[in-house]
Amino acid sequence: MLRNSRRGFLLAALAGAVLNVQANVQAAPTQYNLLDIYNMALDNDAQLAAAQASMKATQETVNQSRAALLPTLGLSANTQYNKISSEVTSGSDLDENYNSHGWGASLTQPLFNMNSWFTYDQAKSVGVQASAIFANAQQQLILRVAEAYFNALRAEDSLMTAKAQERALKQQLDQARERYNVGLIAETDVLDARAAYDNARVARIQAENQVSVSYEGLRTIVNQDVTDIAQLEKAMPVVAPAPNRPDEWASKALVNNLGLKAAREGLVASESKVKASKSGHAPTVNAFASYNYSSSNAAQIDLTGDGKQTVVGVQFDLPIFSGGATSSVTRQAGYQLVEAQKNYDQQLRDTNANTRNLLRTATSDVERVQANCQVIISAESSLKATQSGYEVGTRNITDVLDSQQLLYSSISNYLNTRYDFIVNTLKLKQAAGTLSPADLEELNEWMTDGSNELSVPSECRG
Repeated sequence: MLRNSRRGFLLAALAGAVLNVQANVQAAPTQYNLLDIYNMALDNDAQLAAAQASMKATQETVNQSRAALLPTLGLSANTQYNKISSEVTSGSDLDENYNSHGWGASLTQPLFNMNSWFTYDQAKSVGVQASAIFANAQQQLILRVAEAYFNALRAEDSLMTAKAQERALKQQLDQARERYNVGLIAETDVLDARAAYDNARVARIQAENQVSVSYEGLRTIVNQDVTDIAQLEKAMPVVAPAPNRPDEWASKALVNNLGLKAAREGLVASESKVKASKSGHAPTVNAFASYNYSSSNAAQIDLTGDGKQTVVGVQFDLPIFSGGATSSVTRQAGYQLVEAQKNYDQQLRDTNANTRNLLRTATSDVERVQANCQVIISAESSLKATQSGYEVGTRNITDVLDSQQLLYSSISNYLNTRYDFIVNTLKLKQAAGTLSPADLEELNEWMTDGSNELSVPSECRG
């Protein structure tokens, strides 16, 4: 009777450790939530800053190409000291030291230059492409922040599971030793419990390292040490993206996907480049005007006084032969246009396929979350039945350890699947071109202070 009472007490204690393990310390106050991390990333992320600088640098080509269509004005001035010494036929020498100076202004206005016009069109397309690339980088930042944040939560959940399992298996080992000492079980059960506990210690060490690694990922983005983040509320609903029609999502993506927009503008720019290259054979017409003033004080050689000159005209230039360079540049631009077209076609197909696949994946994640809930309930029931069998001697300690491991794994899989759903939904929105900070704000409403409790999720109990 005493042995049965002790056995029931130990199994009850083990069940409590497995199903509801809590840390001995209070949860530390949360330092940052998801929106905090994103706002910090906006100010500190190196990739976004580089993308913004690249956009601004590229857009300067618009101003540079437009300058070729606008008038140019130049101003020049000079002053010089002159010393003349020479002999003349009359036998007398001519020696003269004098100063001269002058200034001039010139104005040139292109009247007809096809190359400059097409180059300007190309630059405008490249500028729009740069804006689309930067907007895509902004969406990428949202996704990178979310992935890094939820990777950190994954790591923390894994560590919480590993610690809980280590404590439970330590308790299991202690109980096995006690039961062995009183002759209730064989030494083999103690050795099995010891092996399981040692393995749990290894898993806990690995989980601790992964937490540090995941927080380094956050620090890389925000350039600040992040030691604690808000947890995801398990009550957050997991609902399939609407509408659940791949064709509608794909159609939206073909219009709004920023990567596709950038590729489309790159194709337009390549077309303008071909036109600009062909116009290298076309004539150019420029209007020009200039004014020059000069003054000298040379007395002996009759250069004293002022000189003024005004010139107004139109200049026509027609390139006849440039060694084949213009034809080569035109062919090169043609090949680059083909390359841009094929790259655009490939990105069009990839965007279409990725959008459809992400919708299917996010929808599948919803079903996986629901299925993992059922796995948890089944694993919990299995553990209880195994413990009962162990108590009456029909099951051994290995069966209990396996059932315990199944319950921990099923809870971990459930949590990971929820993170998969969130990240895949954000990827779907990015593919469709609709991802925005508002999506993070919506997610942030489900962030809460962390808890070190590991238990069967209440939402899985229906």
